[in-house]
Amino acid sequence: DPSLLVIDVRNDDNGGGRIAKSLHIPDGETTFCPSEVVGIAFRANCGSICNALTRGRKDKIVLHCMESARRGPRCAKRLLDYIEETKANYDNVCKKSKKKDENRSNDDLNNQCCANDDCGFKDWKPRIYVLWGGADLWIRRFWDDRELVEDFDPEYWSFGGDDHNKIPVNSNDNVLRGSHCDYLRPVDQPQTEWSSAGRGMKK
Repeated sequence: DPSLLVIDVRNDDNGGGRIAKSLHIPDGETTFCPSEVVGIAFRANCGSICNALTRGRKDKIVLHCMESARRGPRCAKRLLDYIEETKANYDNVCKKSKKKDENRSNDDLNNQCCANDDCGFKDWKPRIYVLWGGADLWIRRFWDDRELVEDFDPEYWSFGGDDHNKIPVNSNDNVLRGSHCDYLRPVDQPQTEWSSAGRGMKK
């Protein structure tokens, strides 16, 4: 879907594979920048982190972390708040501009309000989603499908090697095997039905 943008907000636990065509923008006050996401999704301003397959305006934005329990929802909320606040500021700037110079044409005023390639931003209504189960469940289900998972590393996940040669792709057996070696689930976050906590739990 050319209108879909998938953003991986995992931090150092993003090894071992990723959702195909996703962009890695780590969670954090200084690393996850909602304005950068808007630049990519609305203005197609990708810079060096995008490939040709991600270009073009996006109307559906999916965020995820390892399990989409905390970081994914947090970043989705930050993005939604940023879009709403920016639209509110946009309205205020345009209203002030029109009050200051009522003699200017509507076209001139609209061009001023659309500075920095923001024409249509007020009417842009992206749907923002959090991927249920995160990268953990997605990769466990689709690890053997290169159109859905890129750079899968069986050593990282402790499954997907020669012992899986006879297991059908997307089998439930894949979901229940292995553990991700770099992810430490927070101590107060419940274990999922499909995944153990990796090597341990954060304290």
